[in-house]
Amino acid sequence: MTASVLVPERYPHLAQYAAGRPFDQVGVEFLPSEPTRRLGMSRLVLRPGVVDDAATEFFAWGYCWLLAGALREATGWPYGLVERQRPDGWEWTHVGVITPGGRFLDVMGERDVNGLTALLRLSYDLPTRIRSGGHADLCEAMPMPADTGPGWWRETLAAPILLDVVRVFAATLLNRLPESARLEVA
Repeated sequence: MTASVLVPERYPHLAQYAAGRPFDQVGVEFLPSEPTRRLGMSRLVLRPGVVDDAATEFFAWGYCWLLAGALREATGWPYGLVERQRPDGWEWTHVGVITPGGRFLDVMGERDVNGLTALLRLSYDLPTRIRSGGHADLCEAMPMPADTGPGWWRETLAAPILLDVVRVFAATLLNRLPESARLEVA
C-alpha cells in the first residue's frame, strides 16, 4: 500500500465544494442521525483531515465506524474492536483498524494496543479488550444483519461530499503513519 495523496480528483464532490481552497480550510456540515455519545452533538462542522474537537467528538464518540470503514476500505486491514466486559458478555464500544504492525489506528492516531487497552480498562473500570476482526466480527459486535455488505458504511451517508470527507480523514491518518507502516501489506 502506498500513501494516499490528497488530490482533488479522488474527492470530486469535496473538490467542487472547496472551489480551489485547501480541503483543511473548508467546513462541511454533518447532521448525524443520532447525537454523539459524549457531548450529544447533532450538528458538527468538520474540516476534512483536521483532527480538532469536532472531528474527535464525531469519530471517537459515535461515528467511529465510518472512519474505520474508510480505513479498512483503503488498506484491507482488520478492524480493531474495542469491547468491555459486562455481566452478560462483551459489549462493543469503539472501532478502528489494526495496522500490520499490530497497532490500533483511529481518529486519535496510531496507538499501542496494550497501552490503549490498559487506559480504557481504567476509564471503563471494567475488563476491556481490543480484538482484531473482519467484517463478520463487526456485524456481530455492532450488531448488524449477517448479510450486511462491506460497503454498508458508505450507504449511511446522506450526500456524496460526506463520503469524500470521511475518506480524506482516512487518507490523512494513513499519511501520518511512518512510511514503513504505510508500505506494509495487510
